[in-house]
Amino acid sequence: ELAGTGQFRERFAREVEAARQVGGFHTAQVVDADPAAESPWLVTAFVPGPTLHRAIAEGGPLGPTAALRLGAGLAEGLAAIHRCGLVHRDLKPGNVIVAEDGPRIIDFGIARAVDASSLTATGSVIGTYAYMSPEQIRADRAGPASDVFALGAVIAFAATGRGPFDAPSLPGVVQRILDAPPALDGIDGDLRALLVDCLAKDPADRPDAHGLPARFAAAVAEGARTPRPSHERTVVGSPPLRTPQPTPQPTTERDRDADARQDPRPPSAGATGTRRGPSRRALLIAGASATAVAAAGIPAYLLLGGSDALEGPSSTYGLAFSADGGTLVAAGGDGQIWRWSPPGKKAGVTRISVAAYTQAHVFSRDLGTLYRADEHKILKWDVATGRTVGTFTGETTGQAQDGFIQGLGLSPDGRTLAASSGRGLYLWDTGTGSRLAFHEDVKNGPAAYSADGTMLAAGWPLQLRKGSADTVLATLDAQGATGAVFSPDGQLLAFGDQGAGVRLWNTATRQDVTTLEGHDSPVQTIAFHPDGRTLATGDRDGKVLVWSTTSGTPTSTHEPGASVEALAFSPDGKTLAAGCSSGTSTGGNDTVWLWKLT
Repeated sequence: ELAGTGQFRERFAREVEAARQVGGFHTAQVVDADPAAESPWLVTAFVPGPTLHRAIAEGGPLGPTAALRLGAGLAEGLAAIHRCGLVHRDLKPGNVIVAEDGPRIIDFGIARAVDASSLTATGSVIGTYAYMSPEQIRADRAGPASDVFALGAVIAFAATGRGPFDAPSLPGVVQRILDAPPALDGIDGDLRALLVDCLAKDPADRPDAHGLPARFAAAVAEGARTPRPSHERTVVGSPPLRTPQPTPQPTTERDRDADARQDPRPPSAGATGTRRGPSRRALLIAGASATAVAAAGIPAYLLLGGSDALEGPSSTYGLAFSADGGTLVAAGGDGQIWRWSPPGKKAGVTRISVAAYTQAHVFSRDLGTLYRADEHKILKWDVATGRTVGTFTGETTGQAQDGFIQGLGLSPDGRTLAASSGRGLYLWDTGTGSRLAFHEDVKNGPAAYSADGTMLAAGWPLQLRKGSADTVLATLDAQGATGAVFSPDGQLLAFGDQGAGVRLWNTATRQDVTTLEGHDSPVQTIAFHPDGRTLATGDRDGKVLVWSTTSGTPTSTHEPGASVEALAFSPDGKTLAAGCSSGTSTGGNDTVWLWKLT
């Protein structure tokens, strides 16, 4: 009956155009629509996970901290909706999906442009009564403040398991919304104060959605200073990159000459040890996914089990598992490539030339080839024989260090080698050795491909480019990014940000997801677990952290005792390998560590 109404089609077309503009991490994105079809339709991205209503019904109410985090995420979603001139008008627990990486607001079916009130019949009531604002019940104009009221009611439900205006009958619910204060029994502190503000009867007395994420996050940070009761339930929603440095080489005349060369490292950005407080997204993303994880029977985090230290190169800067997980290889600046097959059992050592400077390393997927940068060139080594089978030379004019290679990335098909330097970004054909492109607009930093090869992250500031590198898709506010790596599905880009922080960035929405805080020194290498929900990071002081990307918190820590230069997960996700710049004792070669994940 609606499809045959011209007024509805006009309104629906406006809603679709407005909804297409909604971005932000905490809303379901519009994929496609056709308001002119015989049956008008709208499609949004599918978000796996239970509704908030189901999550609370099955798992019980949330603790105060988790409720605050949920509020921060939903407030951010509403702010994104309101920025596009939309009012949702039906925010309720059934329209919130508890995804593994945070809550999502769904169902824009009755959302409308704020200025489209002329298309809404006077006296009509849209929404679900238990979460409607007083002005909606009175059929007055419902603006953004109505969504804020609904937000307060939804968070109150999450924290108590019941609506703040519940009553035995519908007339009783309506009367309580219009005239009675909300039932917030058992809620106190900052959470109660926020809900009271959101549930004010007068729309003018409610806070603006744009300022609410920061208020919820600040309350989480304040609560973090007070130990949480043990019974509180929570809901949780590449080759190493570094500026070239001389390789330690203590024994031969050539070694002593190399040692005497000047270390080209500039002062490290963010190396002063100054640490930021938890980012707002780091706080809010943890707000709503453990229930979904538990319901699906998937572990919310991984713990490090037993560990083994392997004798390897005197320094390990390249590390990789074979596709079947049966072989582990490591390479260092000392001119050795080590192989363990199975991982942990030594299979052989191949000797190649000693590098003058420690720079980026990357193995081919079949482990047959090692690409190792050395000053302004990259040498291609046959892993089995130790012979060079190719050379890729960058710019050699001007100051030599300007042409040094900082980051290396090999396309998934192995056909294209990307290298970043102070002169620009190079792309070479690995088969013919010919230069495919040179981009002077992107310099230094990492060079990392997504698993499908469609995206390339490179440069300072960090740029997201097409896999061919001819088009810039986005430029991030990230000067001095390190260790960039994509999640297996390409939806997240992780990188060290200036120092001890690790940023997660959504490649689809082009927005930050969270900043992981836990290191005390610059992060040098990052690796994603095959499931995409776990991340390992290693820093200069020798600390390895394993993170849950859904909660934004570390699940385990290990300290091998030396600067961590490379990390790799086995294909089955059961083993984490770390490569260090030196052994744990003077002259020691225990530079490769394996940890079993349980």
